Amino acid sequence: MYANQETIHSIQNDLYHISTEYPELYMRIQHVTSFARQLQVKYRYLADLITDDAREPEPRFIKASVLDLLVLEVDKLKETPHFEIFLKLLNDNRHSDAPEIFLLVLGARKETVVNNAIIS
Repeated sequence: MYANQETIHSIQNDLYHISTEYPELYMRIQHVTSFARQLQVKYRYLADLITDDAREPEPRFIKASVLDLLVLEVDKLKETPHFEIFLKLLNDNRHSDAPEIFLLVLGARKETVVNNAIIS
């Protein structure tokens, strides 16, 4: 199942609210998301790290020492004031919508992420 237009619009509004009301939090979210993308970590795995869930397997192709760096950055995100607002956004949406959320954080257009079967 992929996120529909209504879901994406709602997520986009929530992210806009975070970016305007809590800019420090939003910058940290962008940083962690970009870092995970550079490491080619699946967005669902990143969501697991942020929500303390364990649905996705740990990436096998990344050295543990490098993955530890991502975990440290996620921990910094969790310590950012108002983190619970972003955590609620992740928890309120299906786990399968995590890629769309993180792509929107990185600046993808709504049309790019709606019903897109390629992203994960």
